[in-house]
Amino acid sequence: MRIKKSYYNFISLISLLLLFFFSFLIYKFYLNSDPTIINFNNNELSSDFEMEITNNLENLDNFFDNFTFIKSYLVNRKNFEIDINIKIKEPFAKNLINEEIIFTDNTLASFKFFTQNYINSIDLEDISSNSIQINNYLRQFLLEISNLFQVSQIEYVDGRRYNLYLVNGQIIMLPKKITKDLLVFIKQNYEILKRNTNFQEYLDLRNFHEKTIRAK
Repeated sequence: MRIKKSYYNFISLISLLLLFFFSFLIYKFYLNSDPTIINFNNNELSSDFEMEITNNLENLDNFFDNFTFIKSYLVNRKNFEIDINIKIKEPFAKNLINEEIIFTDNTLASFKFFTQNYINSIDLEDISSNSIQINNYLRQFLLEISNLFQVSQIEYVDGRRYNLYLVNGQIIMLPKKITKDLLVFIKQNYEILKRNTNFQEYLDLRNFHEKTIRAK
């Protein structure tokens, strides 16, 4: 009887251990398995890029290192859902020739990462054959320039300066070095120059620092 009782105790112990083991495996499986619902809390990124992100959930830090247009991201896991909130950098212009977005820190990113609505929302068009580089002069006075003119297109010329194409068809040819004096001059004289019949096509400020301007 004692042997029989010991046998049943042994079987019971094995059964309990197996039950615990399989319960642990099931728990680990559901804990680590990918959630069935992934929510992206943004409307800038294309569905193809969102799918790439989904396929790299376990290594997002290294994955996002390859996409410098992403400023920050936040991932919240709750039960079987993941909420992903991605913040991208501030866009400056889009280049339709190269199908790239230029961000204010000179980061470039292909159109393929973004929705068409987001691309369309960027008003300024870069018409440079090679996507524009924002130099320190332009970066310093970017806000003031945008407040002075209704610019629809911008062109990076000879890797050193910019042409601004206004919505009314006129062109502002900026010098290589954009300074406060230049902006003050434009602010004080632009309306006068616009009323000048000689200023219908362009205002050439390339030699402004040599006290020479031309208008046509």
